[in-house]
Amino acid sequence: MTEKKLASAELPISKSIEKLFLRFLVGKNSIYQEENYNDGLLENESEEAQENEFIPESGWNQRVLLDVEKKRVERVEADRRIKAKRNAVLTRYFQQSLLKAINEKLEDTSNVLDTQLQYRKNSVELLTKLLASEPRYSVLATLLESNITVRNRILLLVGNEAFMAELAREPRIVKDVQTAIGLIGTDVLRFLVPAILFKGHIDAYSRHNRLFAKKLWRYHMTLGQACTSLMLQAEYRRPYEGMLLSAMVNSGYVSSYQEYINCFESVRTACLDQAREKSDKNQYQFFFEMQTDSASLQALLLSKSNLKLSLTLSEKSFKKSFPHLVHALREEVEQVPFEDRGTVGQILFKAMHFSKYEQLRASRLFKAKWLDEYLHASHLDEETFKVLLPQELFRFKPIWV
Repeated sequence: MTEKKLASAELPISKSIEKLFLRFLVGKNSIYQEENYNDGLLENESEEAQENEFIPESGWNQRVLLDVEKKRVERVEADRRIKAKRNAVLTRYFQQSLLKAINEKLEDTSNVLDTQLQYRKNSVELLTKLLASEPRYSVLATLLESNITVRNRILLLVGNEAFMAELAREPRIVKDVQTAIGLIGTDVLRFLVPAILFKGHIDAYSRHNRLFAKKLWRYHMTLGQACTSLMLQAEYRRPYEGMLLSAMVNSGYVSSYQEYINCFESVRTACLDQAREKSDKNQYQFFFEMQTDSASLQALLLSKSNLKLSLTLSEKSFKKSFPHLVHALREEVEQVPFEDRGTVGQILFKAMHFSKYEQLRASRLFKAKWLDEYLHASHLDEETFKVLLPQELFRFKPIWV
């Protein structure tokens, strides 16, 4: 395909980058069709040509063998086409059944919040106390005892030399979470706790697709800390809310992925049962060997990229405690013009654009010639961009100065 400008009249550059970002997020190969990238692995290269190589002989025996070989190749090719067509039909049926099952599960938002995102009452209360008030250490300790994952991670970090060195403090092995809170400090916890909570939601299913989990986590960290950096620049009163805002944005992606994994086996089992009832060995073998694939996951994430699910989940969990963050997310969902958005809404707009750029830049998928046009669409001035870029926002920063 001949190369053409990324942002065509039909598709603005921000939308093109969004599509590229989603492909990067779920794919093994980060290839964008207009770029015609090729990693050289040639995964779809057919081996039949090598298998069917024939060494010529002489005389009439050669002609007979050629005719026989030609007919064999034709039969093999015909069988291959039939099998490919059958498998394409089965794949489409499976993907449609899977997406239907996932969307039915996601309609039960209370269950999603409770079992998938684990935004239970104690978690929401912990975030509210920590980010929206000045709680005593004893209150935080009590709330952390109900959030074992966060509690244990904090105790580990207090004893970690590298982490404590960032705070200019000595590591200590402690078992009491209130003591650990005192060693870290409330200000650091405000950045740390939302990150730990969200990372736990991704890690719970990372074994199914470690590459996707790593990419999503890196994007989440970059987005949260880009929000924080922009909030500090705007002299926003509570810049530590950036990580929670990122969690709201990505909650739809995380819950969709978790339901994708949960529903995959149940749908596959149902398909196997149907094949067994019909005594269809080929169909049974196909579904038996079926594995999660990037195409169906990309289709699912693409359907959630409008962030409507994220908004629904955030409204149910944080509308009372953090209405301004929910409002900023709603502005993004409703595609409110940049000039008409509030301060947090504009910060979120800029941070999302920068964070997608950062993931693609790090993967060498973002071309330098796109940058000026993309920054203009992102409402990021050159000075702000140069402040964000060298900060390595994908790596947790315990202290912001």
